[in-house]
Amino acid sequence: MEVLAANPLIRDVNIFHTVYYPTEVMLYFEQHHIFEIFFDLMVLLDLKRPDDVRDFIASNIQKMADKYRKINVVVECPQNSDMAKIAKVCSRIHGSPVISMKSPISKKRIEKLSHQMKRFGLDKTNMIFIGHPSDISHKLIQREFHLNKRFDLNHNLSSMKATETRTVLPIAVSLKNSMRQMALHPDHSRVKYIERILIMGRPGSGKHRQARLLANRLDLILVSATDLINAARCDKNLFKKTLEIGLEDNAHTSDLLATIIQKRLLEPDCLQFGWVLVDFPNTAEDVENLYHLLIAPKKVIELHTNSRLCWKRKLNQMRKNGAQIDDEVLQLKESVLQAEFDFYDMHYTAVEASLERQNCVILHVNGNNCTEEVHGEILTKLLKID
Repeated sequence: MEVLAANPLIRDVNIFHTVYYPTEVMLYFEQHHIFEIFFDLMVLLDLKRPDDVRDFIASNIQKMADKYRKINVVVECPQNSDMAKIAKVCSRIHGSPVISMKSPISKKRIEKLSHQMKRFGLDKTNMIFIGHPSDISHKLIQREFHLNKRFDLNHNLSSMKATETRTVLPIAVSLKNSMRQMALHPDHSRVKYIERILIMGRPGSGKHRQARLLANRLDLILVSATDLINAARCDKNLFKKTLEIGLEDNAHTSDLLATIIQKRLLEPDCLQFGWVLVDFPNTAEDVENLYHLLIAPKKVIELHTNSRLCWKRKLNQMRKNGAQIDDEVLQLKESVLQAEFDFYDMHYTAVEASLERQNCVILHVNGNNCTEEVHGEILTKLLKID
């Protein structure tokens, strides 16, 4: 372990960034799928048992790397669906080539497509093959392109609400999330990773309760940014001093808060079991600082809860915590709560846009239902992308 000097935060306090080299190496391997590539290569060596091992590795390692460097999927559409519309929306949402497959499909056409992709410099980008089941030949496609997964839209449409099936946008967004998940952590039979989850939502949305339930269900460490900041302010260390300086000078301490959080996420229990984070980020700058850390969330759960319901929940919580609250104190607490709501509404759009630019899977969950239903929806969506 070595403490490195970070960018100046506030005045002359700049010694908060701690790098754990073994963790950094493991995260690098995870990011570039080193474990998966070499595991698959060893399995292939065991299967083929070549005499010249070095030549065999040299000729196959590129194919193994390509399997995890780019994501190619097949989307099977129902016979009565508007395939052209689905292809158009998927192309706009994903920014990747969408290949519409129509009969007859021959080996020559697939080879020609492969040459065209190389010619236009698209051979290293993700690809989506879309068509009716009767028009898609998986064997022919796999001769030139590796296929990571097959998506059957018949199953997706049957599990969606009637209001959602009128548009293909939810389908395209779901496909985008699935491809992001495969790029982050492919569906490998042996190599598995710990969960790193962020839960977001307006005050009163129930994010703390859902974080506790999720941590208990998946055996994760619950990390609350609010608790970490309060602990840092109570402790007699440089974090407390720097926070006080930031508050006195009205300075934005986003970089410092992100560093406090990283220090907690790099502790052995979080590294071993995984974690779920709440109360941070709150602004677009917070998002950028969070995803510049050594270790960042892989999945983001956004709880969309009606503002009036959130307000009602927070007021009930205030009255429950203090049975005898006079009108003046209650009015003060309501004004503070209103400021928190206004802050959330002011930054919501920018935070959403910043999250979309990050390398993570975003799951949108309806937070207006009861606790059990929201928890069930979160688990269902997490299992769906795993």
